[in-house]
Amino acid sequence: MLLRSAPRCPTLPFLNTRRVISILLAAAVTAAALWFYASQPKAAPRRATVVPIGDGKTAGVPAAAPRVDTVVPIEDGKTLDFSNGSAVVKDSAADKAAVAAAVKDMDAASKDVSFPANAPPKK
Repeated sequence: MLLRSAPRCPTLPFLNTRRVISILLAAAVTAAALWFYASQPKAAPRRATVVPIGDGKTAGVPAAAPRVDTVVPIEDGKTLDFSNGSAVVKDSAADKAAVAAAVKDMDAASKDVSFPANAPPKK
């Protein structure tokens, strides 16, 4: 018998067999989950790839070095293309036309938009 309480014992009357088994089962499941989590292999660091920039230069680090976030300079009139997973600076006539059309659409959409001034706070 598992933890049978003695007659008239005030300290163990609440520990009946069902409660003890459920507590031990919960502790075993928790211990198994923690052991499983702790025994997982650590992830290897990601490797960076070489990021080409529009004029043939490269920004970034060789593929064998640890990943470092690269900074791509933003230049007026040029676009950044992320379609292949890395930043590529483009400067073509089609991109310039698309940017000009988008700016024209934004200006047309926002010409009638106004925001009222905030009322002064009451003291």
